[in-house]
Amino acid sequence: MIKGLVLDSTEGHSRYHVKIIESEIDAIQSGEEYDFRVGLGDQSDHYVGREIQANAVYYLKQWHLESIFPMTGVGSKAYYDLNEKFHRMVKPMSRRNFVQEDDYIIAFSGINQDGNFFQFKDFLGKAVVINFIFTRCKAAEMCPASTRRMSLLQEKAREIGLDDLRLLSITFDPEYDSPGILKQFGESYDIEFDTFTFMTAKPVWVEDLMRYFGIITMEQDGTINHTMATLLIDQKGRIHYRKEGSVWKVDDFLSRAKELLGK
Repeated sequence: MIKGLVLDSTEGHSRYHVKIIESEIDAIQSGEEYDFRVGLGDQSDHYVGREIQANAVYYLKQWHLESIFPMTGVGSKAYYDLNEKFHRMVKPMSRRNFVQEDDYIIAFSGINQDGNFFQFKDFLGKAVVINFIFTRCKAAEMCPASTRRMSLLQEKAREIGLDDLRLLSITFDPEYDSPGILKQFGESYDIEFDTFTFMTAKPVWVEDLMRYFGIITMEQDGTINHTMATLLIDQKGRIHYRKEGSVWKVDDFLSRAKELLGK
């Protein structure tokens, strides 16, 4: 693991020039500057001038950065403050007391697929469909099927001019699902990010969200077994509809969203 300041990105943003702040790797020294290759999902200038943490690995005769997460940037203070407050509120909760229909969502913050910080309040005034996934899921009927339905929901909403519908997929595998991984995952489903957000965060805060939303996860045999739920949130941040399980109908959520938005 390294922490560093991204000074520049070159070669189509596939190479980051980083000044190291902290390093757990003997070959990479704090205070020195290094060039690193980055994956497709991170090939952008959105981390230039920001501090990041990442795994540094050496192969093919060069250093690479994987699992890149931002530490600073616009909205970072609210990200830390809101989620610490959320943690204090949610930690004592029983897993059986998760949020239900008509409950208002407590404020929280996350990191999206572009490595930018955002707050749940950014969605106020819109209807929001929320689900929970992890990109390494191999059960075709679970996360992959749910993501295909979310993608189709976005497509159908666009076709009928439902401009005030937003979609939010929250990972419960944050140690692997970095912003870059989530971006590649979304692109593989032809998702457009203007109305669709993938979210990750620090593992402890993601665990808080799973407790709060009533999603049970368990690591077993190299994967994550989990329950599923899909929620429709109204323009005031209140849960309008909650559907348990992995199976839900796109047209069901679309018609409910249309009703909420007066379409």
